This record gives sequence, C-alpha cells and structure tokens, in this order.
Amino acid sequence: MTNKDYSRRKFINRCISSGGLFFGGLLLLNCGEKNKSSKIRNDNTKQNSSKDPCNDLTKISDGEIKKRQGLGYVKQSAVPENSCSNCALFIPAKADEKCGGCILFKGPVYAEGHCVQWAAISS
Repeated sequence: MTNKDYSRRKFINRCISSGGLFFGGLLLLNCGEKNKSSKIRNDNTKQNSSKDPCNDLTKISDGEIKKRQGLGYVKQSAVPENSCSNCALFIPAKADEKCGGCILFKGPVYAEGHCVQWAAISS
C-alpha cells in the first residue's frame, strides 16, 4: 500500500484520456462519411437538374439544402388543399420560369410542393 505509482488520480486521468481518444476517432470517422454522402447527393442533383429545372439544386448551398430538408419540403403535397401554390410564403414563378420560390429557403419550389411551415393566404 505504500507504492503510489497506482494512484486513483492517475487511473482516472488515463480513463478520461482513453475515452477522449475513442470518441475523437469516432467523430473523425463519422465526418468522413458525411463528405462522401454529400458528394453522391451533389452528383445525383446534377444529373436530375438537366431533366427538371425545379429539381436543380446545383447553385444552392449545403446549408440551404439542409434548411429545406429541416422544413420537411416535399415535391408533392400529401394534402392537395395545402400546397405551395396556396401558401402565404410561396413566391410565384416569373413569366419566363417554370418554378416558384419560397420566403423561407432558397432554390426552386414546385407549386404542388409542401413543407411543415405551410400558412394559409389571408383574405
């Protein structure tokens, strides 16, 4: 019991250090996977953008795309009477464009779309 090489303080410091290394490694591995998935998503949107201008997200930042996803935006509303075209936040398409927009996020929006922030147009 006189040997102080195995103190409680050293043991706790080693446990905390080992745990920090473990979770730091997990964090690095997880960040690498996100970069791969965003690259795949960007490749898919580039392919789809040539077919449908309302699906073209090539000029939209990742932050704006995440905002769209966070608001639950979908291309086709499950409730026909609650679509982007009759939402107070919808920006109608210009005469030379096929897609509208939204006040909440950037990028093209389908008139038939929907998100969780749908608001009725006040009379």
